[in-house]
Amino acid sequence: MSTIPIQNLQRIQNELTRGISLTLLIAGTIGNVLNCILFTRRSLRHNPCSIYFFATSVANIIALYFSCLTRLLMTFGTNTTSSQGSIYCRFRTFFTFMPLTASTWFIVAACADRYASSSSSVRIRSFSQVKFSQRIIYAIIFISSAIWGQMFVCFNGSPESFNCYPSTKFCNIFNDSILLIFYSLLPPLLMFILGWLTIQHIRHRPINRLSNSKERQLNIMLITQVICVAILSLPTSIEKIYSEITMKQVKSAERLQIEANLAFMTLPSCYLFSP
Repeated sequence: MSTIPIQNLQRIQNELTRGISLTLLIAGTIGNVLNCILFTRRSLRHNPCSIYFFATSVANIIALYFSCLTRLLMTFGTNTTSSQGSIYCRFRTFFTFMPLTASTWFIVAACADRYASSSSSVRIRSFSQVKFSQRIIYAIIFISSAIWGQMFVCFNGSPESFNCYPSTKFCNIFNDSILLIFYSLLPPLLMFILGWLTIQHIRHRPINRLSNSKERQLNIMLITQVICVAILSLPTSIEKIYSEITMKQVKSAERLQIEANLAFMTLPSCYLFSP
C-alpha cells in the first residue's frame, strides 16, 4: 500500500493539532482564570462547593498547558532531545491525565457536597464544610497521583512524536482501563446518582429562597458541569471500548493511522468542559 495516504493523514493530524490546541489554550485559559477569580470572591470563598469549583479550574489549567501547549509547540518544531524524550513524555502525560482525572472527581465531590448540604440530617450536613472539602481535595490529588504514577514506569516516547505510548501490551490495557473507569464511566455515574439523591432531598425539605439564592446558583452551575462532563467523556469511552474490542485484529498501516487520528480527535473533548 502506498505511503502517500498515510503521509496525508499525518499532515492532517498535524494541522488539527495546531488549530485545536491553540483554540483550547485561549478559551481554556480565559474561562478557567475567570472561574478562579469568581470562586475566590469573599462571598464564595467560604462555600465548600466553590472550593471544589476552584480546584477544578486549577486542575484544568495544568492539564491544558501540559497537553495543549506542548503539542502546539511540537507542531512548530520545538522538540526535546533524544536523551530527554522518555522523561519529557512521562512528565507531560502524567500532568495531563492526573489533573484531568482529579478535576472530574472534584465535580463528583461537589455533587456529594450538594447532597450533604441539602440533607435534613444534621450529621450529614456537617460534611458540607470548607475544612472537610479541603481534605477531600488533598485525598483526590493523592489518589489520582497514585493511580497515574505508573506512567513513569509504563510510558516511553520520542521527541518526534506528539504522543507517548505504553511500553508493553499490559501497560496499554491497564492505562486504557484506568482512563475508561476512573474518568469516563465512574465519575458521570456517581454524579447522576448524587444529583438524583440531592433532588430527592430538596423535594422533601422546605427551602428559604432568600437565604439560598447563592446555593441555587451554585447548583445550576454544578448541573451544567455534570451534563458537560457526561456528554464530553462519551467520545473517549467509545474510543477506548473500540480499541479494546479490536485490539487482536490484524490492521493495515492506513487503518492504524486512521484510528490514531480518531483517538487524537477524541482527546480534546476531555478539555472542552473546562472553559
